[in-house]
Amino acid sequence: MGHTLKPKLEKRDMNAYSAALMVLIASLSLCLAATSAQSQPRAAIVTGEVHNAPSREIEFHHEPLLAPGPSQHHIVLDEQNRFALLLNIPKGTFVSGHDKDGRQHIPFFVEPGDSLHAVVTFAEVTEADPLAAVEPDSLHSAADEAPPSYSLTFSGRGAENNRFLAEFWPQHSAFEPDYALEAEEFVRQVKQRRRDEFALLAEGREQYALSPGFIDYMTAFINYNWADQTISYPLFSLDNGALVRRYISGIPDRRVVPPDYYDFLQEIPLMDEKAIGVREYRSFLENTLELEAKSDKPPRLADRYKLSGLGLSPAVHVQLDSMYDANNPPRLSQMIALSGLGLSPAAQAQLDSMYEDPKEISASEKATWLGLELSPAAQAQLDSYEDHRMRMAFSDMEDTTRTDTTGGSLTFHIPMARINEWYEYLNNRPLSARIDLSSFELSPAVQAQLDSMHQNRQPLKLSQRVDLAALNLSPAIQAQLDSIFAGPSFIIPRGGAERYDIAKQKLQGRVLYWFLAEELMDGIRHGYEAYVDARWQSFEESNPFPEYTEALQAEQNKLLTLQPGQPAPDFTLHDPDGQSVSLSQFKGKVVLMDFWASWCGPCITDLGTLRKIKEQVAAQPVVFLNVSLDENEGAWKRAIAKHQIKGVHVRSDGGATQAYNVSGIPRYYLVNPQGLIVENNLRVSSTDEVVAKIEEHLLRKTTGSVQ
Repeated sequence: MGHTLKPKLEKRDMNAYSAALMVLIASLSLCLAATSAQSQPRAAIVTGEVHNAPSREIEFHHEPLLAPGPSQHHIVLDEQNRFALLLNIPKGTFVSGHDKDGRQHIPFFVEPGDSLHAVVTFAEVTEADPLAAVEPDSLHSAADEAPPSYSLTFSGRGAENNRFLAEFWPQHSAFEPDYALEAEEFVRQVKQRRRDEFALLAEGREQYALSPGFIDYMTAFINYNWADQTISYPLFSLDNGALVRRYISGIPDRRVVPPDYYDFLQEIPLMDEKAIGVREYRSFLENTLELEAKSDKPPRLADRYKLSGLGLSPAVHVQLDSMYDANNPPRLSQMIALSGLGLSPAAQAQLDSMYEDPKEISASEKATWLGLELSPAAQAQLDSYEDHRMRMAFSDMEDTTRTDTTGGSLTFHIPMARINEWYEYLNNRPLSARIDLSSFELSPAVQAQLDSMHQNRQPLKLSQRVDLAALNLSPAIQAQLDSIFAGPSFIIPRGGAERYDIAKQKLQGRVLYWFLAEELMDGIRHGYEAYVDARWQSFEESNPFPEYTEALQAEQNKLLTLQPGQPAPDFTLHDPDGQSVSLSQFKGKVVLMDFWASWCGPCITDLGTLRKIKEQVAAQPVVFLNVSLDENEGAWKRAIAKHQIKGVHVRSDGGATQAYNVSGIPRYYLVNPQGLIVENNLRVSSTDEVVAKIEEHLLRKTTGSVQ
């Protein structure tokens, strides 16, 4: 970079800018007063101006160290395209800025006490050729792929660190590890990249007056970026020419690597306090701890249902989980009265055994369900493949079903939007399709009766699946357990329970509690209520770092405002035509809010179910408010058209997602006609259940009952 040029402000510009700075200085004074007993202030000021700004809105993201988890700040440039940002931080941290379309990544590094001023100058963009052809079905136009370039200059305290970062970052970002390489070549590639980046850092230390905190951060960043790429390599494999990251039932299905592949872990410390707050370190820990995750058991009861209020001892929790796992899924004879059909005990036992291990669906049956019109000969050819499987499309670009026989196995690729339909079909197949009843010599009438009984089976109580009396539980506690089990279960983080337990075995000190706090923070933000509830008391009692407990408690308190019965936070956003839309304008109607994005695979998967829900309540006063997290406006509009998504469409400016604590999508809220939240983490997998909830709250409106 060249020499930094100090920005010159004309007199007419000073008033508004000075006012913003005065607010920041006053805020900083409060921070300094609050932390006077400490040796270093916990705040940094970043001011800046943007020339040829492609957008007047910027999102700044950073990793706060006292409150685990990402943080974001939505900034609107003033009339002179300037901004001011105050960050409360205990040590140096990386900050990235993005414009509203997400096409720019502007890196900064700030430390407590910094007063950094940045000048961002974008290259002037020539007007696009109006005759240039753009595929109408493409999710990305040429403009999306070619963001305007920019240059950075810095002044003030912290400028030297950022002058180096401005040179380093483009070179770092230009490198993409090639996960398609063989293991030995891949290791050689990323090791060389690590050496190159340390050489850049060494040159930077000669050229710039880099601070010790910045050097520590960059050292951890380079080391753990390399380590995370290396530990992640076995998770990737080539599938019919496409590189995919593989998971089976939540446990990574790792690529075969040489026996000494993981020896590199001896070169990098698992615990490094200086790396706390470096995102790559967090990712490295997650992937490394998951190496120990060997079981594929169903989630514990305490991770699916909130049991903490029952006063059960840890020993009873363990027994309850063990007994539940031993009978999960339940036996067929528990769900339907086989003895009433005149079946012998031996026949009932055989049916239970066959139900536990159902016959695989034939390839021709899969083809029929998918709507593939095949001749009998073609169906027979499909059935000749011993290895056949279903796989969802790894990209939303695939919106049709296709078959693939590469490598001698048969794979059905189905669009993500049909995944829910497939699992619904699997769960509701007739009993006679799940198991072979021919060996039982049952009459057609008895087979039909079995199918009917299985189709109309009722969910079992927990006391019907587990002998609660054997745990010496009182009748009142048994009744409470049945009541909890009959209610909705909570989702849990994939692999999170086992990773949490392994972390307690492998980590220590601040690193341990920072990592656990991050796990719990993710659980709070994603609605894993039972998962957090099962661990909260133990964490609170053992954690010696009160700032982590305080951060988690603050996040819990924030969520209380989003509980059922609370007013839904109002917001005003813009629709695709630029018109303002407010949540409050839909008072008197039930509102189903869908936080989604064009790039979100699970969001696209849910569209089929949502379409059915919309059809069933089309005549009712129900609004489907689709709140997109797309930063790219073009991709947002094209996805709406491509998938023919009905309802009211708006695009979040960041404020709405923060107000509703949306950290993962899809996320659904149901708001009643009075504007109160009635479901804060709605699940749309069951069309009938969602429709019933909507109709329930419409009925309450007509009867005058308010939740």
